[in-house]
Amino acid sequence: LVRRALEVAARSACRIQAWWHCAVTRRREERRLQALAAYVRWERASVLLQAHARMWQARDQYRRCREAARTIQAHWRRRGTRQRGGAEDTVDLNIEIVLG
Repeated sequence: LVRRALEVAARSACRIQAWWHCAVTRRREERRLQALAAYVRWERASVLLQAHARMWQARDQYRRCREAARTIQAHWRRRGTRQRGGAEDTVDLNIEIVLG
């Protein structure tokens, strides 16, 4: 009778320990997944910010090149009209900007 009670108590203790181990493992896995999800959100936000920064830099570089081309064209057009005495027969200096 005592032996049987001890066996039942030992089995019950093993079940409780197994349940506790599963509960702790489950909690640990949930925390790991939450941390992973937070990391993925942070990484996505970082990539998005970097993409916007690169886009802004590319647009700014293109704008600067376009303004430089306009300045050069205006200078050459003024120079051409001065040399020809104000004639409208000037050289067409349309510069196409190609950024590779």
